[in-house]
Amino acid sequence: MKSSLPLPSLIIYVYIIYLLFSLIMKKIRFKAENLEELDGEFIFTFIRRIRKKEIYFNINEVKMCVLSRMLIQGGTFKTINFNVFLNDGYTFRLRKKRECLLFLQVCREKRNELYQKILSMIPADITVISIIEKELDNFKR
Repeated sequence: MKSSLPLPSLIIYVYIIYLLFSLIMKKIRFKAENLEELDGEFIFTFIRRIRKKEIYFNINEVKMCVLSRMLIQGGTFKTINFNVFLNDGYTFRLRKKRECLLFLQVCREKRNELYQKILSMIPADITVISIIEKELDNFKR
């Protein structure tokens, strides 16, 4: 069986298709992430590769939470990302502003020591902390 395309052209076409597929999957993964909360119990749903995966955890199972990205524009957060580390070894990233604020609000209500630890690890001045407090006060579940 002979191919009508030479081998280098075929390799380039397959590579371009692979790149397009990976870009589309990254966008789908980001759009499909969701964090739900009920009385300190969380369900984090996301798509890993093609399958849907869920992580169930309690606020008391969180070992550490690290602020990985923050962009403030006009006195509010435009972007905020957290890496959350659980006691059983799971790690996941919250990328949406709504999910990060929901997580921070539950930390402030249920585990104040974790909330204070998160605030103390933010490498910024008091204005950033006041912006966080203002955003949390205005946030509705």
